[in-house]
Amino acid sequence: MTLLNHTIIGWKVNFLKLIIGYFVLAVLYLLLKYTADCLLEDPPNRTGKSYVYIGAFAPRNIIRGLNFTILGTFYWSASHISYFHKKFQQSENKKLAIEKTNAELETQLAKTHNAYLQQQINPHMLFNALNFVYNNTQKYSEDAAHCIWLLSEIMRFSLEEAGSDGKIKLAREVEQIENLVAINRYRFREPLYLSVEIGNDLNSYKIIPLILLTLTENIFKHGNLTDPKSPAKIQLSTDETGKLTFHSLNLKKSKNGHARERKALGLQNIRLRLDSFYKDNYTLQINEPGEYYELTLTLRL
Repeated sequence: MTLLNHTIIGWKVNFLKLIIGYFVLAVLYLLLKYTADCLLEDPPNRTGKSYVYIGAFAPRNIIRGLNFTILGTFYWSASHISYFHKKFQQSENKKLAIEKTNAELETQLAKTHNAYLQQQINPHMLFNALNFVYNNTQKYSEDAAHCIWLLSEIMRFSLEEAGSDGKIKLAREVEQIENLVAINRYRFREPLYLSVEIGNDLNSYKIIPLILLTLTENIFKHGNLTDPKSPAKIQLSTDETGKLTFHSLNLKKSKNGHARERKALGLQNIRLRLDSFYKDNYTLQINEPGEYYELTLTLRL
């Protein structure tokens, strides 16, 4: 049986219930009215044959009941028309709000698409320029040319598209950590005291990009790596269960309010990305014992 047939049958049943209910109420009304007349009217008014009295009573009260029914119907209709009109207005308002939201989303999507296309063009021009600078610098300084090459590799990595799951190979991220460390060793005249310990078996795992690279960058931006007695440390390892541990320890630089704010914002963005991808499968702990800054990130890859 189709849905339409079910709807028609349900409508007929409800209509039949309405007719029966109205008939029962009409009978109850007439009985109550007759009882009230018998109790309230004087006995002489009810003298004579009963069928004469009932014959005069019934039409008059049936018409009166119909009048009440019509008035009640008009009242019910008026109240429900207002109710349905209000519901209709609410529905229209919701529809307009949804259309407005969709229009805003379409506009944002168009802007994002344009930005993406622009992003595809600008890096291409930038890499061509870096390649030109690299080739010309190589004639005069192998170290400077190598720094340009390392920088272009990091930039190329940051623009790489992740897989359908939003992740890249862990080994690729580690390569950029090593490139970043190498660039910073070239940047400073004095030696940087930093030890980097990277575990094995990294090709088996994937991670969302730029998390570990950003944490490593923070060490160079906010840490003091020039004290041979307190070298900075970076340790990265994975175990057979797919648990990754990234640990860093370094001396703090002199206090700088703006630097601290930028660092806090960067860590907040990292937490948001970790929350989005790993939810309860990670921990990010930060300790600041005295002059040191210690960070430990563990997550299930």
